[in-house]
Amino acid sequence: MNRNKALLVLILLASFSLSACSGKPGGVICVVNCGGGPANLSFTLVADHLPAHPSILSFKVIVSGVTVTSSTSTMTLTPPSTPIDLMRLQSDSAFLGTLASVPSETISSLTVALAAQDLTFFNDTGVALTNPACPINAICSFNPGTINAVLINNLSQVFSANTGFGLDFNLANAITLTGTTLTVNLNNTGTNNVLSSFLLPRTNSNLASGQLDLIEDFTGVVGINGSTVTITSPTRGVLTATSTASSFFDPSPDGTLCHTPGTLASCVINGQIGSVDAFLNTNGTLSLKEFEPLNATQQDFVEGTVFSVNNPMQFGVVVTDKVAAATNSLIGALNTGDLLTVNISTNPVAKPFLVDSKGFIVPAGSIGLFQGQADTTAIHPGQTVAVHVTTFTAATPTVVAIATVDTVTLRWSRFTATPNVVGAQTLGITSLPSYFGQTIGNIGVQLFSGTQGQPDVTTFDGVSDGSQLVVGNPASFRALFIENSGNSAAFPFFAAKVRQH
Repeated sequence: MNRNKALLVLILLASFSLSACSGKPGGVICVVNCGGGPANLSFTLVADHLPAHPSILSFKVIVSGVTVTSSTSTMTLTPPSTPIDLMRLQSDSAFLGTLASVPSETISSLTVALAAQDLTFFNDTGVALTNPACPINAICSFNPGTINAVLINNLSQVFSANTGFGLDFNLANAITLTGTTLTVNLNNTGTNNVLSSFLLPRTNSNLASGQLDLIEDFTGVVGINGSTVTITSPTRGVLTATSTASSFFDPSPDGTLCHTPGTLASCVINGQIGSVDAFLNTNGTLSLKEFEPLNATQQDFVEGTVFSVNNPMQFGVVVTDKVAAATNSLIGALNTGDLLTVNISTNPVAKPFLVDSKGFIVPAGSIGLFQGQADTTAIHPGQTVAVHVTTFTAATPTVVAIATVDTVTLRWSRFTATPNVVGAQTLGITSLPSYFGQTIGNIGVQLFSGTQGQPDVTTFDGVSDGSQLVVGNPASFRALFIENSGNSAAFPFFAAKVRQH
């Protein structure tokens, strides 16, 4: 505890008061490896329940420790110190790590140590905020500097060897607007819990036997050693996954890399920029589900969510991810949550706009609304794009950072909305985040049906398929957002992932 006292004070959870590993009333609830040897215990993190206002674009936290205490031992998992953007975790999961050799006995407490960092939001409250200062309809950021150890009461999950916990961060309970003041709280009060837990795999996770969770779209610099693929990200840390006979490989957005049929040998090359989906296994290892090369070499790429379209050659984004060039990077000072003004290059050799479809069969008519374009007629607030930076001007206290780019690739937006029409092939949704700027009542979502876990099939979490979504209950999506210039496309969203918490 001494080495962490500058950041936080760890709080132990309430101990189970029962006394025998019987599973019956009056006996201890056995929660780790009941009757067996030491177990592997993995942890993932998700986020849900957005506040009504303001509209959040990025919220970074650091999980600095997960402590498990049993009757004879205390073990602490120390995740990488890389900040985690909770807005990505509306649809995705972050892998925190695995504790090995957890004793075969009842867990008496679990403690999660959290630190909140930068929060970037769109002020759709209708009033100018004073703390932090933020005008109406502006994009603003502040660092709440909140640190706490979160107490989760009534922990009653029962599991056997080699499994884990998912930790669920409730954004609405953490972010509070009172008058013109925005605050961040990392406390559980029993009725207003910021953090809760659930047993992995989640009910209706649509995972195969032996799989605990799915870690998706982990992007960074590629390394390969035999059948092991490593992705190193300056914003998200390191992910290592092993290729299997069921792994699949998709072509790059520009079509020059990983031609069909793709294989590990033909698609995965050291020094590429790539994206990986990986299954978290019960033993804490990761198996490669899908690999996609994004660029042949390591260069300055920034991913961000579009919040403004300023003129035919300029738009603004909130940074959600980046990869830095191996040498002489221009974007070293740029971080997740920062604002960036993007100027599209007028150089005639600049590459056209691209679409990262990840192998999904998106109709050609929709693809053409973005791919091959060269100005902001294809750009819409709410889209997520990756841009190749050729020149860069760092931010000042009064001016946001500016980049000139020669490539704009449409990638995957993450957002929460409310289904009002459900089905196995298509959905209707309402209540998009206000930074999308969409005002129409019913917005179409295209799904991709098929066997879960297979290529080019929408992944569902919490429900078995789109027809099982509950009308009126919010759901989270990872989807391509492709819209026409009149904002009137019948199905502007193409979903790779749908999660109902």
